[in-house]
Amino acid sequence: MKIRNNLSGVGAVLLALAVIGISGCGELSSGANTVPTVKYRADATAVADTESTATSTEATPAEAGGIGNLTGKVVVEGSFAALPPLFAKGAAAKDVEVCGAEAIPNEKAIVNDGRLMNVFVYLEKAPKGAKSAEMPGTVTFDQKTCIFLPHAMVVRTMQTVNILNDDAAAHNTHTYPKKNNQFNSVVPPNDRVGVPLKYDQTEKEPVKVGCDIHSWMEAYHLPLDHSFAAVSKADGTFEIKDLPAGKHEFKVWHEGKFLDKGWSVTIKPGDNDFTFTVAASKLGK
Repeated sequence: MKIRNNLSGVGAVLLALAVIGISGCGELSSGANTVPTVKYRADATAVADTESTATSTEATPAEAGGIGNLTGKVVVEGSFAALPPLFAKGAAAKDVEVCGAEAIPNEKAIVNDGRLMNVFVYLEKAPKGAKSAEMPGTVTFDQKTCIFLPHAMVVRTMQTVNILNDDAAAHNTHTYPKKNNQFNSVVPPNDRVGVPLKYDQTEKEPVKVGCDIHSWMEAYHLPLDHSFAAVSKADGTFEIKDLPAGKHEFKVWHEGKFLDKGWSVTIKPGDNDFTFTVAASKLGK
Protein backbone atom coordinates (compact mmCIF):
# COMPACT_ATOMS: atom_id res chain seq x y z
CA MET A 1 0.00 0.00 0.00
CA LYS A 2 2.80 2.32 0.78
CA ILE A 3 4.43 1.53 -2.51
CA ARG A 4 1.22 2.29 -4.32
CA ASN A 5 0.82 5.49 -2.41
CA ASN A 6 4.37 6.44 -3.20
CA LEU A 7 3.88 5.56 -6.82
CA SER A 8 0.70 7.47 -6.76
CA GLY A 9 2.53 10.43 -5.29
CA VAL A 10 5.32 10.14 -7.80
CA GLY A 11 2.77 9.85 -10.55
CA ALA A 12 1.08 12.96 -9.31
CA VAL A 13 4.37 14.80 -9.22
CA LEU A 14 5.26 13.56 -12.68
CA LEU A 15 1.85 14.51 -13.93
CA ALA A 16 2.20 17.97 -12.45
CA LEU A 17 5.63 18.33 -14.02
CA ALA A 18 4.27 17.10 -17.32
CA VAL A 19 1.49 19.67 -17.18
CA ILE A 20 3.96 22.40 -16.29
CA GLY A 21 6.30 21.17 -19.04
CA ILE A 22 3.56 21.13 -21.58
CA SER A 23 2.50 24.59 -20.54
CA GLY A 24 6.11 25.80 -20.65
CA CYS A 25 6.61 24.11 -23.96
CA GLY A 26 3.61 25.90 -25.32
CA GLU A 27 5.00 29.22 -24.21
CA LEU A 28 8.41 28.42 -25.57
CA SER A 29 6.85 27.22 -28.76
CA SER A 30 4.92 30.41 -28.98
CA GLY A 31 8.05 32.41 -28.20
CA ALA A 32 10.44 30.42 -30.34
CA ASN A 33 8.27 29.77 -33.33
CA THR A 34 5.14 31.86 -33.46
CA VAL A 35 6.62 35.22 -32.47
CA PRO A 36 9.66 35.02 -34.76
CA THR A 37 7.41 33.87 -37.57
CA VAL A 38 5.05 36.78 -37.07
CA LYS A 39 7.99 39.12 -36.72
CA TYR A 40 9.53 37.77 -39.93
CA ARG A 41 6.30 38.22 -41.79
CA ALA A 42 5.90 41.71 -40.42
CA ASP A 43 9.43 42.53 -41.53
CA ALA A 44 8.79 41.06 -44.95
CA THR A 45 5.61 43.08 -45.28
CA ALA A 46 7.39 46.22 -44.13
CA VAL A 47 10.14 45.69 -46.67
CA ALA A 48 7.62 45.13 -49.41
CA ASP A 49 5.69 48.23 -48.36
CA THR A 50 8.91 50.25 -48.27
CA GLU A 51 9.88 49.09 -51.72
CA SER A 52 6.39 49.80 -52.98
CA THR A 53 6.45 53.27 -51.43
CA ALA A 54 9.91 53.98 -52.79
CA THR A 55 8.82 52.87 -56.24
CA SER A 56 5.69 55.01 -56.18
CA THR A 57 7.68 58.01 -54.95
CA GLU A 58 10.50 57.65 -57.43
CA ALA A 59 8.45 56.60 -60.43
CA THR A 60 7.66 59.56 -62.67
CA PRO A 61 4.25 60.03 -64.27
CA ALA A 62 5.92 59.18 -67.57
CA GLU A 63 7.15 55.85 -66.17
CA ALA A 64 3.76 55.13 -64.66
CA GLY A 65 1.56 56.07 -67.61
CA GLY A 66 3.87 56.75 -70.54
CA ILE A 67 4.54 59.96 -72.44
CA GLY A 68 2.81 61.65 -75.33
CA ASN A 69 3.38 64.42 -77.84
CA LEU A 70 0.91 67.24 -78.29
CA THR A 71 0.45 68.54 -81.82
CA GLY A 72 -2.13 71.24 -82.22
CA LYS A 73 -3.41 74.11 -84.27
CA VAL A 74 -5.01 77.45 -83.45
CA VAL A 75 -8.09 78.00 -85.59
CA VAL A 76 -9.94 81.29 -85.96
CA GLU A 77 -13.70 80.98 -85.77
CA GLY A 78 -15.56 83.55 -87.82
CA SER A 79 -14.55 86.03 -90.47
CA PHE A 80 -11.37 88.02 -89.95
CA ALA A 81 -10.20 90.83 -92.24
CA ALA A 82 -6.42 91.09 -92.50
CA LEU A 83 -5.01 94.08 -90.64
CA PRO A 84 -3.46 96.76 -92.86
CA PRO A 85 0.30 97.32 -92.46
CA LEU A 86 1.51 99.80 -89.87
CA PHE A 87 3.46 101.55 -92.62
CA ALA A 88 3.35 101.05 -96.35
CA LYS A 89 6.60 100.48 -98.19
CA GLY A 90 8.64 103.68 -98.19
CA ALA A 91 6.44 105.35 -95.56
CA ALA A 92 8.08 104.44 -92.24
CA ALA A 93 7.89 107.13 -89.57
CA LYS A 94 11.64 107.10 -89.01
CA ASP A 95 14.81 106.00 -90.85
CA VAL A 96 12.80 105.67 -94.05
CA GLU A 97 15.76 104.49 -96.10
CA VAL A 98 16.08 101.47 -93.80
CA CYS A 99 12.69 100.91 -92.20
CA GLY A 100 10.79 101.77 -95.35
CA ALA A 101 12.51 99.15 -97.48
CA GLU A 102 9.44 96.95 -96.99
CA ALA A 103 5.92 97.42 -95.68
CA ILE A 104 5.83 97.00 -91.92
CA PRO A 105 3.07 94.54 -90.97
CA ASN A 106 0.68 94.87 -88.07
CA GLU A 107 1.53 91.74 -86.09
CA LYS A 108 -1.34 92.11 -83.61
CA ALA A 109 -3.05 89.32 -85.54
CA ILE A 110 -1.64 87.33 -88.44
CA VAL A 111 -4.18 84.89 -89.82
CA ASN A 112 -3.43 82.56 -92.71
CA ASP A 113 -6.23 80.39 -94.09
CA GLY A 114 -8.10 80.63 -90.82
CA ARG A 115 -5.06 79.75 -88.67
CA LEU A 116 -3.56 82.13 -86.11
CA MET A 117 0.17 82.75 -85.80
CA ASN A 118 2.24 83.77 -82.74
CA VAL A 119 0.09 82.15 -80.05
CA PHE A 120 1.92 80.97 -76.92
CA VAL A 121 0.74 77.60 -75.59
CA TYR A 122 2.51 76.60 -72.39
CA LEU A 123 2.53 75.05 -68.95
CA GLU A 124 3.50 77.52 -66.26
CA LYS A 125 5.38 74.75 -64.44
CA ALA A 126 6.85 71.47 -65.63
CA PRO A 127 4.69 68.42 -64.79
CA LYS A 128 5.93 66.44 -61.80
CA GLY A 129 8.57 63.93 -62.85
CA ALA A 130 8.67 65.17 -66.45
CA LYS A 131 11.99 65.49 -68.24
CA SER A 132 12.60 68.65 -70.24
CA ALA A 133 14.34 68.59 -73.57
CA GLU A 134 17.97 69.62 -73.53
CA MET A 135 18.37 73.38 -73.65
CA PRO A 136 20.03 74.78 -76.81
CA GLY A 137 23.00 76.95 -75.95
CA THR A 138 21.98 80.08 -77.84
CA VAL A 139 18.94 81.42 -79.68
CA THR A 140 18.94 84.31 -82.13
CA PHE A 141 16.79 87.43 -81.93
CA ASP A 142 17.26 89.61 -84.98
CA GLN A 143 16.09 92.97 -86.35
CA LYS A 144 15.50 93.58 -90.04
CA THR A 145 13.72 96.42 -91.83
CA CYS A 146 12.84 97.63 -88.33
CA ILE A 147 10.94 94.46 -87.40
CA PHE A 148 11.88 92.03 -84.63
CA LEU A 149 12.52 88.47 -85.82
CA PRO A 150 10.92 86.37 -84.50
CA HIS A 151 7.95 88.28 -83.17
CA ALA A 152 7.21 85.66 -80.51
CA MET A 153 9.63 83.17 -78.95
CA VAL A 154 9.99 80.83 -75.97
CA VAL A 155 13.37 81.00 -74.23
CA ARG A 156 14.82 79.06 -71.33
CA THR A 157 16.04 80.67 -68.15
CA MET A 158 19.81 81.25 -68.25
CA GLN A 159 19.82 80.62 -72.00
CA THR A 160 21.70 83.18 -74.11
CA VAL A 161 19.51 85.23 -76.43
CA ASN A 162 21.88 86.72 -79.00
CA ILE A 163 20.43 90.03 -80.23
CA LEU A 164 21.52 90.88 -83.77
CA ASN A 165 20.87 93.85 -86.04
CA ASP A 166 20.63 93.39 -89.81
CA ASP A 167 19.74 97.03 -90.41
CA ALA A 168 21.98 99.95 -91.30
CA ALA A 169 20.37 101.87 -88.45
CA ALA A 170 20.84 101.48 -84.70
CA HIS A 171 18.15 99.81 -82.60
CA ASN A 172 17.49 99.85 -78.89
CA THR A 173 16.25 96.53 -77.46
CA HIS A 174 14.26 97.10 -74.28
CA THR A 175 12.48 94.36 -72.28
CA TYR A 176 9.63 94.89 -69.81
CA PRO A 177 9.55 91.85 -67.51
CA LYS A 178 7.70 91.52 -64.20
CA LYS A 179 10.21 89.33 -62.37
CA ASN A 180 13.49 89.66 -64.25
CA ASN A 181 15.60 92.78 -64.44
CA GLN A 182 14.90 95.03 -67.40
CA PHE A 183 17.31 94.81 -70.31
CA ASN A 184 17.95 98.02 -72.23
CA SER A 185 20.76 98.13 -74.77
CA VAL A 186 21.59 99.80 -78.06
CA VAL A 187 22.41 97.33 -80.81
CA PRO A 188 24.72 99.02 -83.36
CA PRO A 189 23.93 99.08 -87.09
CA ASN A 190 24.78 95.89 -88.99
CA ASP A 191 25.84 94.11 -85.79
CA ARG A 192 26.17 90.43 -86.71
CA VAL A 193 28.19 89.56 -83.60
CA GLY A 194 25.34 90.28 -81.24
CA VAL A 195 24.51 91.57 -77.78
CA PRO A 196 23.74 88.84 -75.21
CA LEU A 197 20.57 88.79 -73.12
CA LYS A 198 19.66 86.29 -70.38
CA TYR A 199 16.57 85.81 -68.25
CA ASP A 200 17.38 84.28 -64.86
CA GLN A 201 13.78 83.78 -63.70
CA THR A 202 10.65 82.33 -65.21
CA GLU A 203 7.76 84.62 -66.06
CA LYS A 204 4.06 83.81 -65.76
CA GLU A 205 3.31 85.41 -69.11
CA PRO A 206 5.31 86.61 -72.11
CA VAL A 207 7.55 89.66 -71.70
CA LYS A 208 7.09 92.62 -74.01
CA VAL A 209 10.16 93.71 -75.99
CA GLY A 210 10.35 97.11 -77.64
CA CYS A 211 12.69 99.52 -79.39
CA ASP A 212 12.95 103.03 -77.95
CA ILE A 213 14.21 104.37 -81.28
CA HIS A 214 11.44 102.89 -83.44
CA SER A 215 8.33 102.89 -81.27
CA TRP A 216 6.27 100.54 -83.46
CA MET A 217 8.71 97.65 -83.04
CA GLU A 218 7.31 95.03 -80.69
CA ALA A 219 7.98 91.40 -79.81
CA TYR A 220 7.44 88.93 -76.96
CA HIS A 221 9.73 86.56 -75.06
CA LEU A 222 8.49 83.86 -72.68
CA PRO A 223 11.23 82.72 -70.26
CA LEU A 224 10.59 79.30 -68.70
CA ASP A 225 12.73 76.74 -66.87
CA HIS A 226 11.29 73.84 -68.87
CA SER A 227 10.53 72.87 -72.46
CA PHE A 228 6.75 72.36 -72.28
CA ALA A 229 5.79 75.36 -74.37
CA ALA A 230 5.44 76.38 -78.00
CA VAL A 231 4.45 79.24 -80.30
CA SER A 232 2.08 78.66 -83.20
CA LYS A 233 3.68 78.97 -86.63
CA ALA A 234 2.43 80.76 -89.74
CA ASP A 235 0.01 77.88 -90.40
CA GLY A 236 -1.26 77.96 -86.81
CA THR A 237 0.36 74.68 -85.81
CA PHE A 238 2.46 73.99 -82.72
CA GLU A 239 4.05 70.98 -81.01
CA ILE A 240 4.98 70.15 -77.42
CA LYS A 241 6.86 66.89 -76.89
CA ASP A 242 7.37 64.39 -74.07
CA LEU A 243 4.40 65.22 -71.88
CA PRO A 244 3.50 62.72 -69.15
CA ALA A 245 0.22 60.99 -69.93
CA GLY A 246 -2.66 62.57 -68.07
CA LYS A 247 -4.56 65.83 -67.79
CA HIS A 248 -2.74 69.14 -68.27
CA GLU A 249 -3.91 72.75 -67.96
CA PHE A 250 -2.27 74.93 -70.60
CA LYS A 251 -2.14 78.70 -70.75
CA VAL A 252 -2.91 80.17 -74.17
CA TRP A 253 -1.70 83.73 -74.70
CA HIS A 254 -1.69 86.08 -77.68
CA GLU A 255 -0.61 89.70 -78.07
CA GLY A 256 -0.99 90.98 -74.53
CA LYS A 257 -3.88 88.84 -73.32
CA PHE A 258 -4.82 85.32 -72.31
CA LEU A 259 -7.12 83.48 -74.67
CA ASP A 260 -7.44 80.78 -72.01
CA LYS A 261 -5.77 80.39 -68.61
CA GLY A 262 -6.68 76.74 -68.24
CA TRP A 263 -7.03 74.94 -71.56
CA SER A 264 -7.57 71.36 -70.42
CA VAL A 265 -5.93 68.65 -72.51
CA THR A 266 -5.71 64.95 -71.69
CA ILE A 267 -2.57 63.39 -73.12
CA LYS A 268 -2.36 59.70 -73.95
CA PRO A 269 0.84 57.80 -74.76
CA GLY A 270 1.92 58.48 -78.34
CA ASP A 271 0.72 61.31 -80.55
CA ASN A 272 -2.21 63.55 -79.59
CA ASP A 273 -3.79 66.15 -81.85
CA PHE A 274 -5.95 69.00 -80.55
CA THR A 275 -7.49 72.16 -81.95
CA PHE A 276 -7.76 75.41 -80.03
CA THR A 277 -10.45 77.72 -81.36
CA VAL A 278 -10.46 81.49 -80.92
CA ALA A 279 -13.22 83.88 -81.95
CA ALA A 280 -12.24 86.33 -84.68
CA SER A 281 -13.83 89.10 -82.62
CA LYS A 282 -11.02 88.75 -80.01
CA LEU A 283 -8.24 89.48 -82.45
CA GLY A 284 -6.44 92.66 -83.41
CA LYS A 285 -7.45 94.66 -80.33
